[in-house]
Amino acid sequence: MLNWIDAVQQSPDLAGLSSLVNEVPLGALPLSGGLTNRAWRVLTSSYGWVIWRANSSLCQSFDISRDNEAEVLNSVAGHLPTNKVIARGPLGIVLSWCSGVPVSHIDDHSKVIALLANIHTIQPIGQVRRFDYQAKVDHYWSQLDDSVLKRRFRLIYESLRTLPKLSCAQQALCHFDFGLHNLVQNETGLAVIDWEYAAIASPVLDLTMTLDMLQLDVVTGIELYKQHQPKIDSKSWQQDVKIWQRQSQMMAMLWYLLAAQVWQDDGFLAEAETIYLRLC
Repeated sequence: MLNWIDAVQQSPDLAGLSSLVNEVPLGALPLSGGLTNRAWRVLTSSYGWVIWRANSSLCQSFDISRDNEAEVLNSVAGHLPTNKVIARGPLGIVLSWCSGVPVSHIDDHSKVIALLANIHTIQPIGQVRRFDYQAKVDHYWSQLDDSVLKRRFRLIYESLRTLPKLSCAQQALCHFDFGLHNLVQNETGLAVIDWEYAAIASPVLDLTMTLDMLQLDVVTGIELYKQHQPKIDSKSWQQDVKIWQRQSQMMAMLWYLLAAQVWQDDGFLAEAETIYLRLC
């Protein structure tokens, strides 16, 4: 663990935490595994371990709102194990530490799908943002520097930036990064973390993205979901999933391109190229 002075020197945005919790923390550790959040785990006298999620320039690049993240966490509080909002301000948000063991593998996919279906029943409170697919992909595209690389991906982006007509008009609170990497096993069950991309949107899209991360086939995934949301029309959802698969993959492709640009990491570029070839 770094002492507080060294931690702030390494990441100056940490300075905003002290005023929010009204004390000088004892030390901090950068959290591994985060891609866009680059969060810190901070030890405080009053709250023990907490998480600092800064309102940095990365939030603008990836269209992330810490205020929205706080609103989402306040909405899901009491419905499932997750972080709690301790304090919030213009510079970022302070969250409680969610203890437990990160989930790296799970044999029973039904548990994950059941948890996702439960999230989709939660009624948002406060000002939770509404997801706009075209606005999201256009934002990612606008953040990419003009280059030969960008021109290579232009045709795929332009062909998939407009959303076709969908069968399901339902809207729900969606997590939008609901994979095993954002689940923690603790004494109360599976806790869900990292809600920074959450928004009110089509639950079909949220399910599509989760099935892709779980590598679970569509028919099986929808039937597992229907066990907890029996009123959905399986045929309509299957049709919409097929549409969302291509649109969400293109969105992910742009995300990886942007991540490669921000972090100067060819690993992200390789992921974008893989998706590009799949879409072609």
